[in-house]
Amino acid sequence: MPRSPGAPAPDILIHHDFESHFTAFEPPAGVPSVAVRTWDFGPLPPAWVEKINRGFAQYWAHTSWIAGLAREAGVDPDRIRIVPHGIDPGVFRPDGPSFPLATEKRFRLLFVGGVSVRKGSDILLEAYRQAFTADDDVCLVLKDHSADLFYRDNHARDRIAELRTDPLAPEIVHLDTFLPEPDLAALYRACDVAVFPYRAEGFCIPILEAMACGTPAIVPEFGACLDFCTAETSHLVKPRRIRAPVSRSFSVALGFEERITAVDFCELGVSHLIGALRAARDASAAAHAAKAAAGVARAHGSFTWAKATEIVLAQLAPLAHQALPSIER
Repeated sequence: MPRSPGAPAPDILIHHDFESHFTAFEPPAGVPSVAVRTWDFGPLPPAWVEKINRGFAQYWAHTSWIAGLAREAGVDPDRIRIVPHGIDPGVFRPDGPSFPLATEKRFRLLFVGGVSVRKGSDILLEAYRQAFTADDDVCLVLKDHSADLFYRDNHARDRIAELRTDPLAPEIVHLDTFLPEPDLAALYRACDVAVFPYRAEGFCIPILEAMACGTPAIVPEFGACLDFCTAETSHLVKPRRIRAPVSRSFSVALGFEERITAVDFCELGVSHLIGALRAARDASAAAHAAKAAAGVARAHGSFTWAKATEIVLAQLAPLAHQALPSIER
């Protein structure tokens, strides 16, 4: 939000706004400023790098993957900090009510997020259709939100509707709605395994939320999620890495154009995802319970909002003119 004319300058400015054009923003002179930016498909755009190095004291990346892409793009390494997201362990926990789902199927797979190309929903739908049939005791739950500003485009909803009317296809439940956090946690608990076959991510909070609720996830062994996903906590699938120099303009979610010089993302093969879906369904109860418990311990032990706040305060302290408040646990 622009500062009102005549308003006093802030002590510290944190720019974390994806609804405005970052390259057009100028931090106020003399104010220590922090840029919080994620560029999912590879090294940051050169215009971002120039602006960060010229006008910002720190650049915050949410994962080591994004921090690495920032360094590769040319962001001054001394400015880069890793400031992760987190979960509320009082909400996202393995005990609690389960969301009522319109299915009688025993094994339930879950995808949470915009049904977009970046998040790999097209790969998931193709793999799910080939992996199972209507006779299998399996349901795929897709939690979408088409009213979300960033995911309004219809990348897969027609295909979802087509599969839901196919009498030979395995069952799909499509929830196209916003869910408050308690209901979202209940949805994770109502499903057995989550699936996030993303091509590119800066963090992917739903993976961490699912883990915190005791729902292991099928994920690419690549990129942002590896800060918190391991073979102990998750079903890791080897993807193909797509890395190449380019020179083109790229339109971000709200239509802002940025010129990029390289891409770096991944692609899960449909056959590999089919194998992972079937393996997750066929895993023993003991193996599933072990992954679930490890995921809960990882999420609740290292990736809470309280811990993220501690990291934020630690990074802001050198920029502050006065002591920052400590957080209450």
